[in-house]
Amino acid sequence: MRIGITGGAGYIGCRLSEQLLNLGHEVVCIDWLKWGIEPILNIIDRQGFELHAVDICKPDVEPIIKSCDSVIHLAGIVGYPACAANPDTAYRVNVEGTKRVIDASANIPFVYASTGSVYGALDTVCTEAANTNPISTYSLYKLVGEEYLKGSDAVILRPATAFGVSNRLRNDLLVNDFTRKAIVDKHMTLFEGHFKRTFISINDLARSFRWGIERYDEMKGQIWNVGDEKLNHTKLDIAEIIQKYVPGFTFENNTTLAHDQDGRNYFVDYTKIRNLGYVAEESLEQGILNLIKVYRSLPLI
Repeated sequence: MRIGITGGAGYIGCRLSEQLLNLGHEVVCIDWLKWGIEPILNIIDRQGFELHAVDICKPDVEPIIKSCDSVIHLAGIVGYPACAANPDTAYRVNVEGTKRVIDASANIPFVYASTGSVYGALDTVCTEAANTNPISTYSLYKLVGEEYLKGSDAVILRPATAFGVSNRLRNDLLVNDFTRKAIVDKHMTLFEGHFKRTFISINDLARSFRWGIERYDEMKGQIWNVGDEKLNHTKLDIAEIIQKYVPGFTFENNTTLAHDQDGRNYFVDYTKIRNLGYVAEESLEQGILNLIKVYRSLPLI
């Protein structure tokens, strides 16, 4: 199958592209290469890999998408801090660019990367039927994309917070950030440690997007939480797990000062996707151990 991936050189995309190539698919990578070409250098010469350095907001992307048998839409300005720092670009890419990609993908099997952060600060365990409560422009724009797809056959995935090593390493993700601070700074202040969050490894997350294509007939036209309840943790849990593996790491659990402007505080129910047979294969501890190896070898990043 010829599979188009917007954001194919990004944190998820570079891992997903490699997985799909290993399974014999053709991969059409569509990426503006903001972070350079290094994340896909290991696959650039693979048979079946096609690279298009294109901005999804421009009409040039449309014929590329129309040439694909299916499309996975990952491209975007990702996360609350990045959207807050670049509001105009975030709207252009996450709203206008998403609309262009969706329109160009008409009648093509389509998998959309939404986010579990659309649940915001709900004081409940969130099923796909829970009311959304976006508290950042990032999650709000992801919901706009879901609205564009309402009534279509698209597979809409709401992933947990990702963690782990990827060719396009992200230091801003919570588990990655905490692990880096433990290695580099040896100390951190933990704000709102009781806040709940649900996590998923980058490798398991990439596998979920494969499922969206491979099991399209079972999943189409629906919203799916992507994760595993055994990876539901508080921020304090994460810091304590890292502390077990990083001697000398200390943290202060500040319980008086509100600091986290992201504000997500929820656990998620994954019964629906588990009933298809999807469970996390990589534990949080294994992901942290892999991150420790990376950050110990690159102490200055």
